[in-house]
Amino acid sequence: MHKASARQESGHRRLLAGLTSRLSRRLLLWIVCISALTALVSTSVQLFFDYRQDLSELEKGMRYIQQNQLPGLADAAWNFNVPGMQVQLEGIGHSPWVAGASLRYGPSLQATLETGKLGGKDEMAYRYPLLRHGVLVGQIRILPNLHTLYNRTIDRIVIVLVVQTIKSLITSICILLLISWMITHHLTQLARFAKSFRPDKRFKPFVLRRRAARQDELTVLVDSLNDAYARLQQAHEFEANHNEILLREVAERTAELREAQNRLARLAVTDKLTGAMNRQGLEERFAVEIQGATDNNTPLAIILMDIDNFKPVNDKWGHLIGDQVLQEFVAVLDGLLPAGSILARWGGEEFLILCPATTLGQATELAHYMCSRIAQHRFAVVNRKTGSFGVSAWHAGDSTYSLVKRADEALYRAKSTGRNRVCVEASPSTA
Repeated sequence: MHKASARQESGHRRLLAGLTSRLSRRLLLWIVCISALTALVSTSVQLFFDYRQDLSELEKGMRYIQQNQLPGLADAAWNFNVPGMQVQLEGIGHSPWVAGASLRYGPSLQATLETGKLGGKDEMAYRYPLLRHGVLVGQIRILPNLHTLYNRTIDRIVIVLVVQTIKSLITSICILLLISWMITHHLTQLARFAKSFRPDKRFKPFVLRRRAARQDELTVLVDSLNDAYARLQQAHEFEANHNEILLREVAERTAELREAQNRLARLAVTDKLTGAMNRQGLEERFAVEIQGATDNNTPLAIILMDIDNFKPVNDKWGHLIGDQVLQEFVAVLDGLLPAGSILARWGGEEFLILCPATTLGQATELAHYMCSRIAQHRFAVVNRKTGSFGVSAWHAGDSTYSLVKRADEALYRAKSTGRNRVCVEASPSTA
């Protein structure tokens, strides 16, 4: 019971919403205008024919007077029966179609009798001669009662207009209710559905809430709308998937490009033969580390080394074996580097290790360790090889040139005093 009343109340609300919508108001206005125009035309036609019928009845009334009452009046006039003529004339005046009448009789028609009102237009009057045995005994002038005609016409106009207005209003309201029930509130449902549609949400086809399923223009409209929205959502999903694929491909290509750029950057500062940093990369890193040591007053040291007696290797075994010795030499040193230190090929068989945040003593200890490990390593083909090391540390005011120059001088002392050893820079005061 409660559900039925709720459905009825919901139906009333939908109906009221349909009646108060803009479309309903425009429809009502048009229906009323068309109904009024139709009523006006039909009323005019009906009044025209009713007026013609009234005129016809007026003519019939006059013919009745002419055929039935005028002979008696003529007899009374022949006999100069004035009371009889007066009675006959008043009888004529009592007709609803007669406003008044006047009778002329006697010699030369000088005598006159009148009844009713004779103030109307004379051209509207009916004139009949009174004949007796072919002799003119009088003449009667009858003025028609046009007020009766007009009053009947006005009464008809009022009645017809009231009836037509009521009929038009009832017809308009019925048509409006029918349109609202069959079309307007369904269009309102469609509008709500269209407003609530979101391409990024799951699409649920719209279904008209009607008591019975039927195939009509609204069904075709709903099917077309559902089909359009379904295709729109498919297009949105395709675009979203396509954009996701594009974004993924862009990210992959960006990563590949970044990796290629990093690889090119590494290649630009990497020695092709040994894999160690080349001199260009080292000079760039030198500038950064010296600036950092200057700004932060942190220690910085370098180790410059050279493979002892490397030229005979090329002379005896060829350059391929010499290249192999260089590669093995770098591999041994790279395995001994502490974190943060940088190994670079300085030129030929000379290598330089940049040691940030490292004191001269720590760098010297590292050089001795490397020197002993290289001496213990068995190289392919050539078996044993040694290296000489020169160590220097950064001092305030040092440049790359001055720092490397002291390490090179220490390396020269190591090579000139027997090779396979480590020499440290001379102190600035000694130099």
